[in-house]
Amino acid sequence: MDSRAVPPEYLRAGQDYLDALVSLGLIPAFLGWGREIATAEWVLVLVTSILEAGGPLGLNRLLFRAYNAKATPREISPFIVRVFSPEIIPGGARSQFWLLGEHNFTVQGVPGKASNTEPHRVTNVQQTFMGIEFEMINSYQTLPGAVDRALASYHERHRQWQRFKSNVERLAA
Repeated sequence: MDSRAVPPEYLRAGQDYLDALVSLGLIPAFLGWGREIATAEWVLVLVTSILEAGGPLGLNRLLFRAYNAKATPREISPFIVRVFSPEIIPGGARSQFWLLGEHNFTVQGVPGKASNTEPHRVTNVQQTFMGIEFEMINSYQTLPGAVDRALASYHERHRQWQRFKSNVERLAA
C-alpha cells in the first residue's frame, strides 16, 4: 500500500469532529481517516465500545441527530463515518488500531538481531481492515483513558452510552 496523506482540510475537520464527540461525552478508542478500497473515497472511522451498549443503528441515529443539531462539523457528513466496535476486531488488530492512534513511540531494535539495538522512531504504520486502508499519519492521537474505556465493563459502557445519548438529545431538542 502506497502512503497517502489525507487532504489538510479533512484532517482539520476530523479534529473538529473528535473535539465535538468528546464534548458530547463520546471518547473514541480510535478515530482516523481511511481510504475505502472499493470506492477510493476517504471515510472517517470511529471505533467505540459504546456501540455494544446502544447498537449500531442507535449510534448512527445519534450521530445524525448531532449533525442536524450542528453539534458536529458540517464538513463531515454522517454518511462518510464508519463505526466499529473494538469487540469485532481480533486481538492483534485491536492493538494495531490503538497503535495507529498512538503517535509517540519508538521501537527498540529488531528481535533476534543483536547488532540493531538503537531505538527507531516510528513515523507511520499502515493497516488494511474491512476493505479500508489506514495509516497512522491520517489518524488522531488516542486520548488518555480511551483504551481503558474501550475495555470497560458492560455497565460502564452503558453509562457512557446514556451520557452521550442524553447530551445529543438535549442539543437536538
